[in-house]
Amino acid sequence: MAEKDLYDEFETITNQLNDISKKVSLLKEELSKTLEEKEELKIENQNLRKHLEKMGYEDKDFKGNELSYSRLNLENLYRKGFHVCQQFYGTHRKDKEECIFCTNVLYGSNDKGKKKKVKIN
Repeated sequence: MAEKDLYDEFETITNQLNDISKKVSLLKEELSKTLEEKEELKIENQNLRKHLEKMGYEDKDFKGNELSYSRLNLENLYRKGFHVCQQFYGTHRKDKEECIFCTNVLYGSNDKGKKKKVKIN
């Protein structure tokens, strides 16, 4: 290859790299803006839900479930792989396997202290 051809090839590659670098920078900025907007919307959504709860609307009206706000927080921790039961609270669940104690805390009955009546024949 002649020196001029080599220099032209080098210039072409350099220009292509500069173009790619500009595109990556623009994508990075766009991603950053999108992630920031997403977090702002999450916070705004939580604040709106709290406001609606204060006005008398229940969370189940919007999500279709009947978990309280505190149990929803615990459920979120559980889905992230942490125990929420009294026995192992805060420790990681191995391979996110199910824990019957945690599921009882999250989805067990709210009838604490109430005993079921059993008929004896």
